[in-house]
Amino acid sequence: MNKLITAFAMSCFFVCAAFADNGQVEKLQSEIQQLNKQISELKKTIELQRAEITRLKTLCKENGINTNIQHQAITKQVAPVAYEIVESEDQSHKAMTKALSSYTYQELESLPTDKKMGYRVVVSPEIKENQVKPTIDKIITDITSKDNDIDEISLLLYSDKELANGMYDVARATWAPGGELGNVTPEIAQSNIRSDYKTTIQVADNLEQYLKQRAKPEDRFGLTEVKRRKIFKEIVSTEDKAQAEADKKYPISGQSTWGLSKSELRSQIDKNINLMRDLEKQYKKELSKKYSLTQEQLKQISIEGISERWPLE
Repeated sequence: MNKLITAFAMSCFFVCAAFADNGQVEKLQSEIQQLNKQISELKKTIELQRAEITRLKTLCKENGINTNIQHQAITKQVAPVAYEIVESEDQSHKAMTKALSSYTYQELESLPTDKKMGYRVVVSPEIKENQVKPTIDKIITDITSKDNDIDEISLLLYSDKELANGMYDVARATWAPGGELGNVTPEIAQSNIRSDYKTTIQVADNLEQYLKQRAKPEDRFGLTEVKRRKIFKEIVSTEDKAQAEADKKYPISGQSTWGLSKSELRSQIDKNINLMRDLEKQYKKELSKKYSLTQEQLKQISIEGISERWPLE
């Protein structure tokens, strides 16, 4: 660029010299000298800047700092939390791309296996919403690094081991082609092609608020959480028992109702509901007496069990 500027200036000089008098030529010569001086100073500034850049790069290299800033994501790294796999289930099957009935026995035998695994994982109850993804990424990385043949992974994350038999209370995740189960082709299963793999994550609603609530002191009505969980199961059991007995005496579905008219069926349903309510009231009264609790306290324990997603097993 500097050479072009100089050449342009010289061209101007020779063109002007052909059409101007001596006074004008001297003026042009003076301007060109000034321009050359500015170019020389600019060159020195550029060289100083280059030297400074080289010095800074050397300093960064010595301190292990990556200088490739234009390709480096400037993001704060969020650390995953500790986790424990408490249950694993092998859900493997043949890697089919069409209905089972469309295959011959020989074709099925020749298909590779789509190795599909399901895991129930307990994570720290102090997990934050922005730690869910890095934690899931680490779990999947740890699993696949030990067994590269796994083609699909389903994860259910829990904040407490006691909850691990029921619905997840932290998050669920799927690792598979396109982020959806059922997309493994024979080629993927055979060659472990992972180029199109994605992880889809569903975080429980109001996760941090829910975990904060769970961390509060556990005593209520003079009962520990363990005791309230037990009572909650009994509450649900009494409701199921009342419904089963009402259904047995006044069935509202199945063959025994086929010969009933609409009015007779309506009467049967009303009797079923009334008996179920009476039995439920009776059984909860017995439960209230058993644990020295009021009906309102039983109701609060029932609400707590549902909102806290306590397992029923």
